[in-house]
Amino acid sequence: MTERVLNILKRQSKSINCIFEGKLVKSILSDQLTDIIEQIKQVGSIRKFIAIFEHQLKSEVFDSLIESGISPMIVSSDSDIHLALETMEMINSKQMDILCLGIVDDSLLPVIIAARESYEILLITSSEESTRKSHSYADYSISIEKLG
Repeated sequence: MTERVLNILKRQSKSINCIFEGKLVKSILSDQLTDIIEQIKQVGSIRKFIAIFEHQLKSEVFDSLIESGISPMIVSSDSDIHLALETMEMINSKQMDILCLGIVDDSLLPVIIAARESYEILLITSSEESTRKSHSYADYSISIEKLG
């Protein structure tokens, strides 16, 4: 393909904002994380990628997340509240086409429903069993247990 055609295709690519629970990120092996990022990139281009953790990270883990393009956010209290607030901020910014959520349970279901009104949803979960309700609102989903 010519460079002009590739540039047109890049502009048509959907922009994705990702936000993950730290619990999910910590449960993923580094190879799986790379696979997940590659699968997300097949849907569109990642504009922003945040992972929210409830406690400090080892410097090696912190550095590997940064190298992967993930911005770790350390919060002092309940990460679900911070996850919901950051997600609502992303929704209200209107700077994305797809919202990618990495969750371990259905606690963010109200936020997912609100996001579904304006955006496509890409759901990344540890297992489909623990997030069964959320899956009905997702346009795309990736289950980590199926990655092997």
